[in-house]
Amino acid sequence: MERMLRIAMLAVAVAVAIGATLAAQSQHRTALFSVRPAAHLGPIGLLAPRATVPLEANGRVEEWQNQRLMAAEAAQAAAAAKAAADAQAKARAARAATPGTPAPAATSTTTYPAGSIQDIITKAFTPFGATAVAWGLRVAKCESGYNPRAYNPAGPYYGLFQFLMSTFNATPFKGQDVYDPVANASAAAWKYSQGGASAWGCN
Repeated sequence: MERMLRIAMLAVAVAVAIGATLAAQSQHRTALFSVRPAAHLGPIGLLAPRATVPLEANGRVEEWQNQRLMAAEAAQAAAAAKAAADAQAKARAARAATPGTPAPAATSTTTYPAGSIQDIITKAFTPFGATAVAWGLRVAKCESGYNPRAYNPAGPYYGLFQFLMSTFNATPFKGQDVYDPVANASAAAWKYSQGGASAWGCN
């Protein structure tokens, strides 16, 4: 009986000791988690919260990325334009270096029915080049609408190119009929060849 009493007391003592140990450990853990902030719990595997980026900073980053993208696209466009220009220059150089290669025509002259007013103007200006032909056709259309009998009393002005008689008589076609489209166009072509294109308001 006495032996059993001692065993019971020993068991009670062991239980009390175990309870005290567990209580101390619990208090230690509580103190550890309550004192140290979560950001410093790295040693036991807990990560500190990630810092957040302000919205304003996010906007600046996005703007910077957009600027870089636009700059890259502009650089690509410039490079493509330069490559195209270089290719054209090489093609021109190759044509020039190849004997017998005809150069492309600078302009094309439209043909008109023989005897038409436009045909008369074209023949009169052809000796002075395609640019002269284009000028003559454009000015005659503006001045008279290709009407060889056009008359404007304000000058008075006469014929296809609306000459003053004094101006017409200062050409090699003096004495010819100012209403004759061949004479009128020929006089205009001669004056153009002498640097007199500025005498016409239409140009």
